[in-house]
Amino acid sequence: MTTIDFLPRLRAAVADVLPEIIALRRDLHQHPELSGSEERTAGIVSEMLMRNGIAHETRVGDTWGVVGVIESGQGRGDKTFALRGDMDALPINEERETAYKSQIPGVMHACGHDGHTANLMGAALVLNRLKDDLPPGRIKLVFQPAEETVRGADVLVAAGVVDDVDAILMLHGWPRLAPGVVGVRDGAVMASSDQFLLTINGKGGHGAYPHDTIDPIAVGAQIVSNLQSIVSREISPTTPAVVSVTQFFAGTPAATNVIPGTAKLGATVRALSPALRDELPERIERIIAGICAAHRATYEFSYSYGTPVTVNDTSVMNLVREVGRDVLGAENIVELPEPTMGAEDFAYYAQKIPGGMFRLGTGCEHLLHTPKYDYGDAPLESGILMFAESARRFLEKGV
Repeated sequence: MTTIDFLPRLRAAVADVLPEIIALRRDLHQHPELSGSEERTAGIVSEMLMRNGIAHETRVGDTWGVVGVIESGQGRGDKTFALRGDMDALPINEERETAYKSQIPGVMHACGHDGHTANLMGAALVLNRLKDDLPPGRIKLVFQPAEETVRGADVLVAAGVVDDVDAILMLHGWPRLAPGVVGVRDGAVMASSDQFLLTINGKGGHGAYPHDTIDPIAVGAQIVSNLQSIVSREISPTTPAVVSVTQFFAGTPAATNVIPGTAKLGATVRALSPALRDELPERIERIIAGICAAHRATYEFSYSYGTPVTVNDTSVMNLVREVGRDVLGAENIVELPEPTMGAEDFAYYAQKIPGGMFRLGTGCEHLLHTPKYDYGDAPLESGILMFAESARRFLEKGV
């Protein structure tokens, strides 16, 4: 079936399932679950897949992950395309007043994963309904837990979820774009996300006699200040990186006249270049070691690698561009001018197979990870159309 023949049928199917998908998103928004605790969400996903006759596995990788499979067309094709949606929420208390406001104190879908899950389910329902009209092949539906804690994608990859997949696609709601607008970009699109923890061991004493101490607060302050020189003086301005000290603990609230014996710092480290990412730990520790030595302090330094750089495959993104122009109109497909220094564990899939992530406009006036963010209902139709037609077109001609 040609694209011209298929698209009207796709639009009709999307219109038919949209009320159910809106209800699903609102229900998920009211009942958010933190990373690793997505039991209710996974149960709803499984029940909907089962009710619609879509084969699937639950508790994938001993997580709350759910992975469905749609066998399309007449006969078995040789291509497999995956669609991914994350399910977890954030430990933020919702402040936005809506009919579907979170009912769980201190937990909300501040990153829009309610919408991501709903978009993927909508695509699953319409693709399953139209599967006999699709080219032969397989479509995997990856409902992923624990994106926010970076303990989801790598576990599913290790469990073999994408071993038989040729390419994978995800969307992410983006408040800086209007509903129905898709943002695309090739190459590095989101940064790696690593962290370090530092303990500075000094010598405590009375605040009136600092000369008898080795003040870890003074040492830590110099470390925080000098770490900024890595980005400003050691890295090209055209190569983005971030070294942000976000934690500094020292002293006791009960006394202002005591110089503590230790101070603890924590930081997030971001890069868009895998090569630079590998160099940053040594550069950071060099500064720490030098300052501690100058002040006769010792230190304990722990560096942890987290999410890799998310790199969009050009061929997959060209597929998204083509589908977007046909489905939403060329005026609604925009090139993103720059990557972001946020992180996304979709990077683990994209390291293994060609992957692509596009931004889907939500038009929300509030930013991600804030108490008033809401994915909303407006992006759902566009997201389902993009997911479903991208899967069909990949099975038809690959990338």
